[in-house]
Amino acid sequence: MNGICIGVDIGMAARAFQLPVSYRSVANGVVIDVRPFAVGLTFLSVLALFLLSGQTLNLIGIPYDATGGSPLLKIHPATYLAMLALAAWIVTDGGLSGFLNRVWRQSPGLLVLFLATGFLTFQVLFVQKTPISQVTDNFVLTACLFAALIRLGPGEMRLFALVVQAILVINSLLGYAEVLGGFRLTPLYVNGAVLDWDWRATALLGHPLMNAMTTAVCLVSLALGAGPFGRGPRLALVMFHFGALFFFGGRTAIVLSAAALIAIAAFLGAHLVLGRRFPLIASAAAILAATLLMIGVILVVDGGLIDRIIGRFLDDEGSAMARVAMLSIFRDMSWQEIVFGPNVAAVKAMLPKIGTPLAIESAYIGFVAYYGGFVTLFFLMGLAAFFAEFVRRFGSPVLIPLGMYFLISTAVSSFSTKSLELALLTTLIITAFACRRQHVERPRPC
Repeated sequence: MNGICIGVDIGMAARAFQLPVSYRSVANGVVIDVRPFAVGLTFLSVLALFLLSGQTLNLIGIPYDATGGSPLLKIHPATYLAMLALAAWIVTDGGLSGFLNRVWRQSPGLLVLFLATGFLTFQVLFVQKTPISQVTDNFVLTACLFAALIRLGPGEMRLFALVVQAILVINSLLGYAEVLGGFRLTPLYVNGAVLDWDWRATALLGHPLMNAMTTAVCLVSLALGAGPFGRGPRLALVMFHFGALFFFGGRTAIVLSAAALIAIAAFLGAHLVLGRRFPLIASAAAILAATLLMIGVILVVDGGLIDRIIGRFLDDEGSAMARVAMLSIFRDMSWQEIVFGPNVAAVKAMLPKIGTPLAIESAYIGFVAYYGGFVTLFFLMGLAAFFAEFVRRFGSPVLIPLGMYFLISTAVSSFSTKSLELALLTTLIITAFACRRQHVERPRPC
């Protein structure tokens, strides 16, 4: 009896300290279940993506966007974690052949993105001989996260969605607090100098325009019924995030979000006119949200922020002129350079001359300028196939946030430079719309 008790105690102690890798014995040997480990790595990569901006990494001493340092430090921690998660999911699928077979059957657009990224990697490493971090953080991270997130179960997906939405609520709250309180969580640098004159909030995601894009996609997705919340909380969050857009100062995001919300409201209003019933809690939430919105508008006007916002629209500080002047980047290139890729160092040397010292303020023009027209055409076809996966999985409503991202990226550098925007977009849409598919609400009569 004592031996049996000792054996039970040892077994309980072993389970108490069990790692995310579980073991079970079978006739042919020991089988290792790495799925919990894959889920954990995916969760860590999502946390790193949303909580460790480039500005935050620079602030803690990692020269992610700064000059100097090891090339390995120029790659975001989320990319390393996502690649490890992908390796664990490949093992879970039974090896590389099983993984590729599953991707081909279930997500062919993802496989096309992997091929396009491989082609771009060859161009960067062997033709242009430039750093690889731009490719890894933009596209490898995005592809790895997509492959990992679509393998989550319903309960895991709901947990991921709740975490992502909670982080974005904190992010918007920081946007309000930074501007109204006159401080910044992380400083905003341009060419090594702090932008003291820029009042826009940086919050968790680092750059004001990154915050604006992500917040806009989030609030429109919630307005479309995505996310792990009921109607009332969703409506309140939509109003809360829309107000935060003004503190991030993204003009394109503000205009597109307002247009999308008006279109969605008009569609729902037409259904109500035609006799569709609505739940009482939704109408109460709408009244409360409208009241809070009016209070917020009064506070904004009283605090003088409305003058800054109007100033952003009336005086863009040369941004519009720079977007016109960026087309002159091709003037001194030969047609071979335009088609097959120019000297990247020469292109960056020309940027200050045309009024865009940091980057070309259009993802698509910038991609042609940095990689050439042939590579751009090939890669954008791969990106279109990848975006088609979202539509195939989540239906036509996902076209609205995707279309917003497409329009916003025409006015910012986005994925033509090192950026986390595509990974943020992918994670946000998958977690939000997967929950929308799993939780179908039945309205009760008012």
